[in-house]
Amino acid sequence: MTAGKREGREQTDSAFLVGAAEVDITPPLGVPMAGSLNDKRGADGIADPLMLKVIVLESGGVRLACASFDLCYLPRTLGDKAVAEAAAATGIAADHITWSCTHTHSGPVSWGERIKDPDSPMHEWLAELPARFAECVKAADAAQVPARVSRARAYGRGVGENRRLRYKDGRELNRWVLGRDPDEHQCVGSADLIDPEIGMLIFEDLDGQILSVLWTYALHANAKFGMQFSADYPGVTAARLREKFGDQTIALYLPGTCGDINPNGTYEQVGNKLAEAMIPKIESRKPWSGPIPLAACKKTITVPCRDYMEDQEQRIRDSLWGPASQDYFRSAQKRLQREGVMEREAVLHAWHLGDTGFVAFPGEVFVRWGLKVKQESPFPWTFPVELSNGPLGYLITQQAWEAGGYEALVAYTGLISVRGVEMMVEEGLAMLGELHASCAQEQTAAAPALALG
Repeated sequence: MTAGKREGREQTDSAFLVGAAEVDITPPLGVPMAGSLNDKRGADGIADPLMLKVIVLESGGVRLACASFDLCYLPRTLGDKAVAEAAAATGIAADHITWSCTHTHSGPVSWGERIKDPDSPMHEWLAELPARFAECVKAADAAQVPARVSRARAYGRGVGENRRLRYKDGRELNRWVLGRDPDEHQCVGSADLIDPEIGMLIFEDLDGQILSVLWTYALHANAKFGMQFSADYPGVTAARLREKFGDQTIALYLPGTCGDINPNGTYEQVGNKLAEAMIPKIESRKPWSGPIPLAACKKTITVPCRDYMEDQEQRIRDSLWGPASQDYFRSAQKRLQREGVMEREAVLHAWHLGDTGFVAFPGEVFVRWGLKVKQESPFPWTFPVELSNGPLGYLITQQAWEAGGYEALVAYTGLISVRGVEMMVEEGLAMLGELHASCAQEQTAAAPALALG
């Protein structure tokens, strides 16, 4: 659990250190943009830059780097290479370097069929990402200073909604196909819940200057869309926090389990509302006292895929997508059948800082799973994170699978069976349990010495 310990520092070192860094990773204009099935749109401008942000934490000689890419997704192979280069550059163990993507739909395509063109400028840009990642982690590590940490919580009100509606016959439809749905069955409301909680860890130097805010919220970053690169609402929120607390403040967003949660409003409206909810809570923060334990673990498990051979023609039609999109799902299923890969590796990452745990999953997790993790985690506070260590598509519930809709279709956007998702959640909770037990043992062992002191 302490593989991230820095050589030359004693385990008993009680200092808490933090360093943060960021770098602009906006690709060239004209490259294809992510966030849709068939759209060939190319970026023709930059509304706001796409950033890579890194925080390096250190407590008791144990270091952990947490990174966030302003991208829709990043393939695991590229992420693994970036982690390896960062570990070599800093000495931080690979298992203590965690990353995720904000899932902005106004970023570039960085995975899949549309980057296979050998002449695409995306190849050079993607090839440079691991080295840039390593440099950013190195810069954050070098920027470490003694610091204090606080936890805060706010609520996002009126900015998100479950993007699936349920009907009296048991089916579920995505909100963007409304108007095409037949009238014979009554709508009985949202298919599931939302998670309104904004979780924050605030890091300040010993003079009270805020260095970084690590925050998480369960909401798709697809409010902007369009033809211009943008970090979407997380970028707006980050700019507001920097404006309020100073240019040194780096706000690093980790996406909560928002696979079925969409924004309600423009990206400026959403980002500003979240910032307005967060700022008073940050201002009234109460720094933790005493030692702050830090540990992490990473595991790779094999999970079953959806049944690629099952006839899904009726499910495709019932989803009410347009003809071109329906053809995408038919074509994707045929490719998956030819590939014949019936299991996939899933990389899970769990870590904790004090009494606050995090567990990250490699896909777009439905909110019901995230709420289960929060409820059943042994830590008093837990924040599940998605789109870490590669994209495995939508990680849905049994209810959603039976009810149909976009996320329940077999495609590269939906690779993993419900049983596979259950296995990820079970293992993620087990990892949190291991971290919590290890932390409790260390505190128990330290208690006599503390009492004598």
